[in-house]
Amino acid sequence: MILKRLRLAFLLLVLVFFCGVSGYMLIEKWGVLDSLYMTVITIASVGYMEVHALTPAGRLFTIFLIIFGMGILLFGISTFTAFLVEGELHEILRRRTMEKRIAKLKGHYIVCGIGGVGRHIVEEMMKTERPFAAVDKGGYPYR
Repeated sequence: MILKRLRLAFLLLVLVFFCGVSGYMLIEKWGVLDSLYMTVITIASVGYMEVHALTPAGRLFTIFLIIFGMGILLFGISTFTAFLVEGELHEILRRRTMEKRIAKLKGHYIVCGIGGVGRHIVEEMMKTERPFAAVDKGGYPYR
């Protein structure tokens, strides 16, 4: 779920940048670089002066860009922070490492279920250093 929120935050941020650049190009008749620069310094709240003098319509547009841009930027930052704090990143990296190890297995045994018998089989496999992968109800391989 948090990955979906990260994607949403990224897409919204891209949309805000696109709208900001397009807005300055249409309203102020600026070039792409000036429009992009103004969008970045507006959303990032850097506080540099405007690239060129703004018209009243440009000022209104900038106000809305600040409000929506900052809101979406804060949403993205909080989502990314939650991603790190809730351990999602650790889980993704752990799972990727596990999948790479399983992909390298050749001529291995697959133990389905780690109940009483399954646990005993897994212990024997580990003692005899035989390659194996074990899967339980949760669907997470054991080794």
